[in-house]
Amino acid sequence: MAVTKVKEAQMEKTLIEQLTQGINQWRLREDLRTIPQLWANFFQILEDNNRDQLHDVPLTQNEKETIRTQITQPNFYQAAKFLAGANRQVRHHLKRDDSSLPDADLLILDNTNIAGGTSVYEVVHQVEVNKSSLSPLDQDRRFDVTLLINGLPLIHIELKTPNFPFMDAFRQIQKYIDEDKFGDIYNFVEMFVVTNGTNTQYIPAGQNLRANFLISWINQDKQQVNDYLDFARDVLSIPMAHHMIADYTVLDDNAQRIILLRPYQIQAIRAIFQASREGKSGFIWHATGSGKTLTSYKVARNLLQIPAIDKTIFLIDRKDLDMQTVTAFQTYANNDTIDVDETANSFELAKKLGDGNRNVVVTTRQKLQTIFKRRENSPEIAKKYEKLKDLRLAFIVDECHRAVTPTQKRELDRFFNRQPLWYGFTGTPIFAENARAENGQDARTTEQLYGPILHKYTIEDAIHDKKVLGFKIDNEGNSNQTDNDDIYLTDAHMKAVVKQILDLAYRKQGLSNGHRYSALFSTSSIKQAQKYYHLFKEAIANGEVPNRIQKVAPDFPRIAITYSISQNEDESMVNQAEMKQSLDDYNKMFNTQLSMTDIPSYNRNVNDRLACKNKAYQTRDQQLDIVIVVDRLLTGFDAPRLSTLYLDRPPMNAQNLIQAFSRTNRIYDDGKKWGQIVTFQYPNQYSDEIDKALTLYANGGTNGVLAPDWNTSRQRYVQARKKLDKYVDNPQILTTLIDAPKKEQKQFAEAFQKYDQALAAIKTYDELDKQDKLPASAQVNVADIPPEIENTLEGTYQNIIDNLKAENKNDDDPVDVDLDEDYELESIHIKEVDERYIMSLIQDYISTANQQSQQINVSQKSKDQSETSQVGDYIDQYAKTNEPRANHIRSIWQDVQLNPQKYSDQKVEDVLENSIKQENKKILSQLADDFGLDYGNLNYVVNNYQPDEINHKGMGDLVSKKYFDRFKETHPNSKLKNWLSWKTEVRERVKLVYNTKIKPLESEE
Repeated sequence: MAVTKVKEAQMEKTLIEQLTQGINQWRLREDLRTIPQLWANFFQILEDNNRDQLHDVPLTQNEKETIRTQITQPNFYQAAKFLAGANRQVRHHLKRDDSSLPDADLLILDNTNIAGGTSVYEVVHQVEVNKSSLSPLDQDRRFDVTLLINGLPLIHIELKTPNFPFMDAFRQIQKYIDEDKFGDIYNFVEMFVVTNGTNTQYIPAGQNLRANFLISWINQDKQQVNDYLDFARDVLSIPMAHHMIADYTVLDDNAQRIILLRPYQIQAIRAIFQASREGKSGFIWHATGSGKTLTSYKVARNLLQIPAIDKTIFLIDRKDLDMQTVTAFQTYANNDTIDVDETANSFELAKKLGDGNRNVVVTTRQKLQTIFKRRENSPEIAKKYEKLKDLRLAFIVDECHRAVTPTQKRELDRFFNRQPLWYGFTGTPIFAENARAENGQDARTTEQLYGPILHKYTIEDAIHDKKVLGFKIDNEGNSNQTDNDDIYLTDAHMKAVVKQILDLAYRKQGLSNGHRYSALFSTSSIKQAQKYYHLFKEAIANGEVPNRIQKVAPDFPRIAITYSISQNEDESMVNQAEMKQSLDDYNKMFNTQLSMTDIPSYNRNVNDRLACKNKAYQTRDQQLDIVIVVDRLLTGFDAPRLSTLYLDRPPMNAQNLIQAFSRTNRIYDDGKKWGQIVTFQYPNQYSDEIDKALTLYANGGTNGVLAPDWNTSRQRYVQARKKLDKYVDNPQILTTLIDAPKKEQKQFAEAFQKYDQALAAIKTYDELDKQDKLPASAQVNVADIPPEIENTLEGTYQNIIDNLKAENKNDDDPVDVDLDEDYELESIHIKEVDERYIMSLIQDYISTANQQSQQINVSQKSKDQSETSQVGDYIDQYAKTNEPRANHIRSIWQDVQLNPQKYSDQKVEDVLENSIKQENKKILSQLADDFGLDYGNLNYVVNNYQPDEINHKGMGDLVSKKYFDRFKETHPNSKLKNWLSWKTEVRERVKLVYNTKIKPLESEE
């Protein structure tokens, strides 16, 4: 261990040297090593920066304590809200103890003077954070490296040596958070950096850190910056580190969390900022799903730093997007230094434009055009609006390829006396290859309309950075059909499509591996969409949903339809009648009360159920499976749970294809591997158009965008399986691996990981279900490993990984094997029915039973009895993998059937966890009584128990002599006569109870 500590100390020293070299860098403060010293330093800087406000009268001790109490926050998020300040300055109003002195408006942090003015930059290391006096089991801690701005710790860096995985640094920070070490003045931290020297990432501060929020730095050349010294140079130097906190941090008011922008977002913001200083316009090409709204918000906010710009206008095209964007902007702006104004109508817009305030206005181009028309029709209004013409505006346009036409932009430009700046955002720019039709002098490409591209982040980049998924595309149409659209409108074709969708949903929508994702089904017309809606209802009523789907999802599919309705068109009468019936179905399905006057509300409700971001729609009984649309929701709609797009319509143009496809490839969970696309018309034409679109928008090629075809994925599986066969065919090898040389252990672990990855991937292919129609050379058997051998393989793998993690900490000569020690098995643990699905069925049962109350008809009772039987079967099946948890679920299920009303306002997951907590409490109370132990100490040991460790946290306090003395008094006849034998027995019993009773009840998620 001594060698490791020296190495880490040397890394720390080298990092600090990097941070403190050159001008305008951090200043090392070796004298600051405790929390009180940090506070003393903060107050010294505060006094130095506010001598005028303090009238050269130093702060009294009481005033310091008052300030400390008032600015210290309970958590990272609240501290970040405080540091948001106003007008880019953080101030605190202080009433002086000496009443003869005026109140002081103290400047704490000045983000208008980055790398200058009152900003003080310091670096500290090995700061001591003492253990809590309230917990005898707590320990003192030392923090590695912290960066202070004006005395406040805002960035914290945790280091490990290269022979540790960098995730150990991540886990250590979380452990310190759990121990409440990041409290007091350390609650001001907004950014964590974790590194092992060769892998460095950053993450926003939060009480519960999530590894998928870790961010790698990517430089301008799109190269990942892994080395910690390079990272320090690019990200942690002054002024960049201050900008990270002041300009590239966002507070999400809904989620109550800090967001740190990703490198490509920061680079786009800087590119626009530079262009705006030069009076130039341009556009940003960022892949759909990569966070354009957040990026554009920060652009809008940062542009107001330029004095020449009077207002920033975020311009959108459609009303529903207007509402979505305003909601998102206001979520970010609630704690920011600007106002985001929504405009209810054009009169309000005109008023806001002329109010003289420097803020962001979110509006539609239609409202702006209304102002122009009103001005043209009335000399009086024209005079009133005259001052608007002198505004210097910066327009930010979302989905700029369609939001503003060349004619509309020209009209806006002509209105203002000074040329506005224009910054477009799009995931699908229009190039020469797919240019608009020629129309006089109108711009035909995005560059002609907005100016040069300022920053590019393509689908391929986003997939590489794991910001979005790739696409898996299946053209299922009959290639022998002619190009006659009428063929695709026949009953035969449409019924075949319905059947095919119901068959494909098993894999496409995740039902095959215990998940359940939603889908959009896009048709070529409203009439066709309506017909499909009826065909799906008929198929469901006729029992045409495949048995394998009914087995895991008895209520699949929940279907809705949405399309635009005009009250003024004669043909809309039919559409209104159809929609009325659809609304009735929807109301029955979700117990809503929507009418034809509530169509906008209905559309929002459908959106929300698909998006699943609102907590109310995160339970199974509140979600949709398939939504039938024409064009709605195919652009600008974000629903991570949506996995599949079914298309029964002719191919769209390149930009609309990619826009539509990009509804499916948001990252959601481990089970969602691809954005799934299925087409049912013109397969050859679709194939050509998709290739062209992906080539155009995937940075010059499609290799990194599309899922591999069946043969490629099959071959990968075959190769991975071949390497595993050594152990499958000779399982006796597995019994000796634990004592084998490390190289052999790693080779097995690598082979098992590759096999698991290949198996998880191949299970997403529909070819797995139709292998009898494939040539023998294209078939594969993925279920030929006997269960007992598969269990042995998994058990051996887990043991080896645990051993390797424990042993390689001080390994100076690691074996060069492609092994990920933090890899989580994807396929081996996947069961056809998992706990999450069983719980969702029980929740559905509670909801349905309470809705129907006493009004259940005979057929419904029969259906419910069938589903009741299925839930019982699923619990029995789950018991084969986790009998203790299954027993708790079974007990709850039995009680739910007797009295569903009892659970009407409860989440079944919470009921389960409470049940388990009560059993654990009973088990531990009995163990404490048996040995005279303190229950609190025992609970602490069990909650932090690591079976493979020798020295368990809190064990020393648990088996202290005072408890042995208590044991002797309460158990005078025990055979445990001395302290040593008692301690040994306690340790063994704790181990036994944890392994046999506590651990089996822990959630597998």
